Amino acid sequence: MTLYRRFDRGVMQMTKVDFVLTVPAIWSDAAKKKTEDAAIRAGMGNEHELQLLSEPESAAVYTLKNLDNAYSQIRVHDRIVVCDAGGGTVDLISYDIRSVHPTLSVMECAAGTGDYCGSTFIDREFEKLFARRMGPHYSAISIINRQQVVKNFETTKSAFRNDPAQPTFYVNVPTVGNLEDAGVYGGNFEITREEMKSLFDPIIDQIVTLIRAQVMTVSSGPQQVNAILLVGGFGESEYLYQRVHAWAYQYNIQVIQPREASTAIVRGAVMKGLEPKVGPEKTQVVRRARRSYGVPTNQPFIEGKHLKEDMYIDAESGHKLARNQISWFIRMNQVMADDQVFKHAFVRHFRTLTTWTDSLVSSTLEVPPTRWEPSVHKHCTITSDLTQLNKSANFKRRWRKWRPYYTANYDLVMGVKNNNLTICLEFGGRTYGVADVKFDP
Repeated sequence: MTLYRRFDRGVMQMTKVDFVLTVPAIWSDAAKKKTEDAAIRAGMGNEHELQLLSEPESAAVYTLKNLDNAYSQIRVHDRIVVCDAGGGTVDLISYDIRSVHPTLSVMECAAGTGDYCGSTFIDREFEKLFARRMGPHYSAISIINRQQVVKNFETTKSAFRNDPAQPTFYVNVPTVGNLEDAGVYGGNFEITREEMKSLFDPIIDQIVTLIRAQVMTVSSGPQQVNAILLVGGFGESEYLYQRVHAWAYQYNIQVIQPREASTAIVRGAVMKGLEPKVGPEKTQVVRRARRSYGVPTNQPFIEGKHLKEDMYIDAESGHKLARNQISWFIRMNQVMADDQVFKHAFVRHFRTLTTWTDSLVSSTLEVPPTRWEPSVHKHCTITSDLTQLNKSANFKRRWRKWRPYYTANYDLVMGVKNNNLTICLEFGGRTYGVADVKFDP
């Protein structure tokens, strides 16, 4: 990293540096874990504090704390939708404003949504248009120059306002002079206003559909959405603002496009990193679970409740149990505070003390099933290691058929800090970090 190049490693080890990485809200726990692991390998962990923050939340923190005339635009009890439109993804989160000053306090109204419909997809549509119009001349342009054409299109894309007074737009094409049949004049590729709209509209249609769905989801009874915040690099687009405003106007929803919308995410991340851990200046965000989390369990078999095909006799205890059962301890859309933890008790019988593996499963059904079904997905495998403990001193010894076996009662403790999954193990009143967490793809 640049900091390690600029300063001696010893200086960096003695200097407290906090790192805040922002990630798209629609990323899976597996993708976020890979990002975190990569950051730790790059030197951002260990002696430094590292936290991951969702991009729309980061943008919301900056925007709500820095709106011009904030008190006239956003009030306590307002309900807002944050639309973070970036290059690759568009993320949406809705918040109820509980407090603005001195403490910014918000609560998610519903689980966030999003899709891959950012501004780079407009670039792809432009590439298709450019290749189609150039025809046989396209293959004569080097890959480097094709990439430069797309880069040059960025300026044209950012300035597009769908203004009837500007009927044509131009993108410079290196090494090409005049190709009238392709619409290239003096080395510039000509695009009409209607062609520009055809590049933007399919992507913006997806974004408006996402906004509409989010607004309809969180508008219930007297509580309606008051404002939509457009942030992110694509969020600065004037044409995107026009389209969203045209849709929102019919519902009397104001659309706010804050200054520096393109850098709201990184600015919010810095503000979040500099916040005190406690006190009125600490932003308070109450989130909602994006899925249900649970664990497969073997439960005491009850005739009529469990399927006979799930019944078996435990080899160690001799008890009749039902396999393939799911115990859910976080439900989809459940309200969760940053410091809130969820525990699930485990009982394990063993004769030889080895590492233990437990599975975490998830479901996006509103009411998840109590038994393992196709709608239940394996989320990750958790490996716990208590082999450093003395078997005789720390675990209960029991007897079956004149042979001793041991019983361990422990809790898996799960949290969702900054919307990122955290897992640890509690045993005997002490907390142990899990040895490994492997997410399923």
